[in-house]
Amino acid sequence: MSLFVIVEIMVRILDINFKTKTMKTNFKTLKVFSSVLTIFLLTIACEDDITGPETVPMKAEVRQVLVKNSIFKYDIFDSNKEDADTVNITVPQGTDVSNLDLDIILSYTSKITPSVGVTDLSTPSNFNVTSNVESRDYVFQSNIIPPSLSNFFLTSPVEAAGVIDGNQITLEILKGTDLTSSTFEADFFGESISPDSSGVIDLSVDNPTLVVRNKNFENTYNVVINYYEIIEFTGVIYDGTVHPNTFLPGSLEPENEDGWVVEMGDPTAYNGGVAHFTSLDDDNGQAKFTYDDLGLTADPNETTTVFRAKGISDTGEHYFEIAFKLDNLRAKLIIRNDRVEIVGNDKVKVNYPIENFDPTQWNVYRVTSNKNTKEFKVYLNEDSENPIVAELAGHDPIASVAFGDGGGKKYECLVDYIAFDAGGDYSPDELPLNEIIK
Repeated sequence: MSLFVIVEIMVRILDINFKTKTMKTNFKTLKVFSSVLTIFLLTIACEDDITGPETVPMKAEVRQVLVKNSIFKYDIFDSNKEDADTVNITVPQGTDVSNLDLDIILSYTSKITPSVGVTDLSTPSNFNVTSNVESRDYVFQSNIIPPSLSNFFLTSPVEAAGVIDGNQITLEILKGTDLTSSTFEADFFGESISPDSSGVIDLSVDNPTLVVRNKNFENTYNVVINYYEIIEFTGVIYDGTVHPNTFLPGSLEPENEDGWVVEMGDPTAYNGGVAHFTSLDDDNGQAKFTYDDLGLTADPNETTTVFRAKGISDTGEHYFEIAFKLDNLRAKLIIRNDRVEIVGNDKVKVNYPIENFDPTQWNVYRVTSNKNTKEFKVYLNEDSENPIVAELAGHDPIASVAFGDGGGKKYECLVDYIAFDAGGDYSPDELPLNEIIK
């Protein structure tokens, strides 16, 4: 309605009031009329400053396609690509593409012609999308995919990710693992998978298979298992539960007051049967094990040391430290009350904050050294995914492992066992703990 028409109507109302009412009443009416007219004129004046959502420039875009009568409902279309004018409607093999019930989500204010509903996509179809600023042509076409498997993960008795290549799934499994009642998780494109991914599969049979199905179509995958053997442990073990008062060959004698002593743990305080390593009052004690004294390679290129230890909570800031030397390389592992610290020299220092880890409880520490890569790794509690890595630093050429400190600190800890191997820098996956302590 135009401003002129509205003003004309209000003037007529005012004229009627003048003819039918007293002057006092007419002045009241005039006052009300004046106020209403003022508000109306202000509204008209401000109207040009307000932009409605319909006036915002919008691209003519297809945002999403919903296929109502397909087992896979959504097909996401990348509307950010300027040249993406083809919309692929992905459906599994066996779907009647001549009768697809489509629901199209467009950009705001956009419209599509012809209208989309039950659509025949047995051949590509042309559509036009128009927004408030542009018009754009799209081609809709069906993308038929046969039943397929995109991901396979064994969840028990061990965890292993399958490598899918064509119609073959390859698994790397430790030799001797019982696979008769294995369970798995799988991502697949189709109506069903057999065996059911929430159930059990027997992988111990010859040539095990999985079948993905959709309607009358199916795709068979052959499961190939490559069994591997763990690396043989060729080192030596110091067992604190068996020999609580005996050092390994080459270490300092227990009665040496300048070194560390090993005492039988108090059965009441320490649950018995473990070695109690403690430094003496001179603060310079350490128990050094050279690889030569241990009967191993005197000058190894790679080493692995695994030990189970427990810090004593009232010792102080430090619980224990161990120095690892390999040829002219060196690194020191220090377990503090708030972090794991690796020190090579003044230039090499790694601080690893302790989270969900209590050094005053029994923990397994695996330390590897590699002379060629100059890498020093610490695995806490056999976590192969998150090693603490540092660079080995230069030092005197003595290949050894030394419990204790020669720099003026006292330490106390309990040690269940120490395993030494000079054959390689083995991760927990390469040399499992149960093979070391069996």
